[in-house]
Amino acid sequence: MTIKIQPAGVFPGFERVAAFQHEGSGLRGILAIHNTRLGPALGGVRLKNYATDAEALDDVMKLSRGMTYKCALAELPAGGGKAVIFDDPGMIRAEAFRAFGELVESLGGHYCTGPDVGIHEEDLRNVAKATRWVTDESDPRLGDISLHTAIGVWHGIRACLDHAGIGKASVAIQGLGNVGMRLAEILRREGHMVLAADVDPGRVAQAVARFGARAVPAEQIAAEACDVFAPCALGGVLNRAAVHALRCRIVCGAANNVLESPEAGDELRGRGIAYAPDYLVNAGGVIRGGEYFLLNSDDSMPSIARIYSRTRQVLRESDESGVSAARIADRMAESRFQA
Repeated sequence: MTIKIQPAGVFPGFERVAAFQHEGSGLRGILAIHNTRLGPALGGVRLKNYATDAEALDDVMKLSRGMTYKCALAELPAGGGKAVIFDDPGMIRAEAFRAFGELVESLGGHYCTGPDVGIHEEDLRNVAKATRWVTDESDPRLGDISLHTAIGVWHGIRACLDHAGIGKASVAIQGLGNVGMRLAEILRREGHMVLAADVDPGRVAQAVARFGARAVPAEQIAAEACDVFAPCALGGVLNRAAVHALRCRIVCGAANNVLESPEAGDELRGRGIAYAPDYLVNAGGVIRGGEYFLLNSDDSMPSIARIYSRTRQVLRESDESGVSAARIADRMAESRFQA
């Protein structure tokens, strides 16, 4: 394994940024550890077809930083990290993920990883052959991480609806992966109307059949008239222009880094659209993983349920101060991990 660690100061605010490569398997990726003042860095590994190394670096740094804020706001004794792996068709997958596990193990518990976009259960099993610092989703004590995440997002949506005085709502879900599909199921069970979009028509058809969802073309879902827009795919979907195309009263979803910039959050506030910061409401899976890893907990549902009260607090302080909910949440998280 070849590891190239960037010297301190190259990326201000980050404790470690390292490129790694394993020639035997074709593994190549980047690991970023943002902050561990509160405890070891938690953060999954993502497999993605990045166009450039710069794109991968930007992604891993944003995700790593977001994990620090997520863990701090969730009051976990943990910091933030992330790893991304280049999705190379020539990569020998089983060997590559075992090699990645060796990298994780070499950090001695400083970084604990788990699933993210593009990762399969078999990948995690191969990581686990080389390290114990990985969530084992086959362990019944851990439970379904995607379900825990979806439940957390539901608590966030519920908080937003109560804050806005909305009863039964229409919720437009962008992305029907593991979390988005489980969120659709929860919403339908709670009596809300689901609008569903995904780049995979089969997933949309499944949501229509199972939950009575109304299908919406993927390219139109963000501008669809609804009460809640729930981005549950990849991040960066809301820049300042996209905010002005929204026809919703609330933005609350599972995707990481929904806002392209802090100014997009200011635009949401200016338009009177309530925003539940993504790293606040999508923390259910991290809360479960963190409590399983660090606290040996069998049940994280009470902790996940507190996403409701935290979301209400952020929205209330945003209204009182006139400052965007995104900036309020940042301040709350920073006050904890910078203390």
